[in-house]
Amino acid sequence: MAEVVKAAVSRQLPSFRLGQKQVYLFRDSREQGTQDKTAANENKPGRPTHIITMLHKEHLPANEACFQVPLTFTKFDLRDYLFNLYNVEVKTVRSYVKGRPLAERANRPGSSYRPQALKIMTVELAQPFQWPSPPEDLQPWNHELFEMREASMVGRQEDQYNAANFKIPMASRQPRSDERKQLSALAKDLVTGRKKWSNEVPLDSKWDAVVQQAAGTTTAGSRGKKETAAERIALRNDAKDKAARRKPKPAQ
Repeated sequence: MAEVVKAAVSRQLPSFRLGQKQVYLFRDSREQGTQDKTAANENKPGRPTHIITMLHKEHLPANEACFQVPLTFTKFDLRDYLFNLYNVEVKTVRSYVKGRPLAERANRPGSSYRPQALKIMTVELAQPFQWPSPPEDLQPWNHELFEMREASMVGRQEDQYNAANFKIPMASRQPRSDERKQLSALAKDLVTGRKKWSNEVPLDSKWDAVVQQAAGTTTAGSRGKKETAAERIALRNDAKDKAARRKPKPAQ
């Protein structure tokens, strides 16, 4: 450790000593009762208690890096974190707390709250760092699925906003999807006779006589159709209504 301090002083780093604070990964208190307290489990690192995110900001120079840290983190915590885990030496650290705007509660339209503030730290590195170029092929990360999920989420939020403000869009004015266009074209072909519907299942030959008999009965019934009792009652009621309307009203 003395050699590290001498090297830091020779490079005119800050006066504090590097690497004095150790970084621990604590176990979750809820898991301590369920895990076996053996030597192998005790030496195994547990779940981290803090989340640190490195932010990509294009306006920063190559010798600076930006991190989002918990609100309880101090400058010394981030410095020791980078040195002990990644062997990255830091010259200076700047920090600020960024407030967040009001947000709407999930599944509660009209109810808003202020999310927890964010703490941002910018460090000056002893050696410059350059971000790698983003990959051109995003297929290994299922980028198409990500875009579909984002589009679905935006559409769901718009529907919730319209429902909360009583703005229900008419289905007839919405653009038709490709599936509806295909169904419409198929229905026109079936109506005009260009295509015949079939479930592609051959019918057993024993049903041929039944089908022919049913077709003949339907044709004969349509030719010599007789009025049913319900139709006769409906016609009689219509005649009574017409007669009542034609009858002159008594003078008042």
